[in-house]
Amino acid sequence: MGVSRIRTVTAILLAFLLVVSVPAQDARAHYTTGLAFLDQKQYDQAISAFQQAVEINPSYFDALTSLGYAYTLTGRFDEAIATYGQALALQPNSTFTLRSLGYVSSQKGDYPQALAAFDRAVDIDPSDAAAWTSRGLALSALGRFNESITSYRNAIQIAPSSFYPWFSLGMEYYGAGMYSEAVSAFDSALAIDERSSESWNYRGLSLAALGRSQEAIESYHRGLIVDPDDAALLENRDAAEAQLRAYVGGGDSIPWHYVLVPIVLIGLAAGGFLILRAKKKGTALQVHGIPSSAPPGVGAEAEDAGGMGGPPGIHHDVFLSYSSQDKPIADAICAHLEASSVRCWIAPRDILPGTNYPRAIVDAIDGSRIMVLVFSSRSNHSHHVVRELSQAVSRGVIIVPFRIEDVQPSRDMEYLIGVPHWLDAMTPPLEQHIARLAGTVATLLSRGKESAG
Repeated sequence: MGVSRIRTVTAILLAFLLVVSVPAQDARAHYTTGLAFLDQKQYDQAISAFQQAVEINPSYFDALTSLGYAYTLTGRFDEAIATYGQALALQPNSTFTLRSLGYVSSQKGDYPQALAAFDRAVDIDPSDAAAWTSRGLALSALGRFNESITSYRNAIQIAPSSFYPWFSLGMEYYGAGMYSEAVSAFDSALAIDERSSESWNYRGLSLAALGRSQEAIESYHRGLIVDPDDAALLENRDAAEAQLRAYVGGGDSIPWHYVLVPIVLIGLAAGGFLILRAKKKGTALQVHGIPSSAPPGVGAEAEDAGGMGGPPGIHHDVFLSYSSQDKPIADAICAHLEASSVRCWIAPRDILPGTNYPRAIVDAIDGSRIMVLVFSSRSNHSHHVVRELSQAVSRGVIIVPFRIEDVQPSRDMEYLIGVPHWLDAMTPPLEQHIARLAGTVATLLSRGKESAG
């Protein structure tokens, strides 16, 4: 009798489990179908499938969050908020769902509700960089700038290689009129993703606000290489060039910063280049291209090869190569050399909008008589350095290393350059070392002309 009763109870339990499992399987099938529709961007069908999954199993968390996402994509924000609320009732500590709820609230313009959701997310998981970034955006929309900057900084501390916190920080600084800080933030964002035309645009606007018109134009041109049809970049570039023409031409209403900046640049030896180019052309200085993150190399082998010819159509003597972080020194070298009538090629100034950047670099190296490398710890470990160095060596271009830090060449660079004859520039004043470099370049160019004659 006891055995019979146990068998009966077991049969009832098994039947119950089978009955329960069938709806669960049906719910999962609808959920899987919804994901397939979502992937195909058939959002209405995806919503229908997720709804059926939730009707069968109201506690199906993944189906609820996916349904909320599909509602968001179709602009059904109220329904999305209600659905995310159901999901949070099941799993109140889901930071993903909280961030999704915050995003939809932001789309509706309900920034206090969005901020509340993001606050909960960072309270639950202080290492959620995306939540900190989104929280910063909500704070910015509420006009709480100091708090938003802190929020972006928290995100950057957690994920320093993430583009969006840096870009958002740059936008916040720009909006607050903190233009130097904005430039620095956009530089960090562009080091992560140089294809962001919007970053190049706002970097240029920040530079223009600082009175650094030439650099602003460079930034706009770099953005136009990424997106040649960007109307904002075109408009801002034209405005910056007009301002620079007015300054060079001595207009009646010159803002004070247009006078101060050249004085500072002269102190760095870069102002000489501005004045020289202005006298020669009588028009705005045209600067084009991509900030160089591709420093090249040095080499005794290239000196042995000679290589002072250069193909026709290339009108420069020296290719300047440097890490973008060493740009002030590269600009000073360029200014000093061109003030001495030595023609230079330097990015981003000499890359025309719409041209292929790698091809422009190769052509410029091929057409150079001398390559000057600003050698530092930044340029030492760059893959671009090795590629440009290889190109220079293969073309027999004389390579002159200008070492500004006491670092030894990396293994890859050492393999290509052998034992270089460094021009050390590690002790002040820098101008003295640049003058020595200019003398070395002049001597090498003179020898090349004698050999050609």
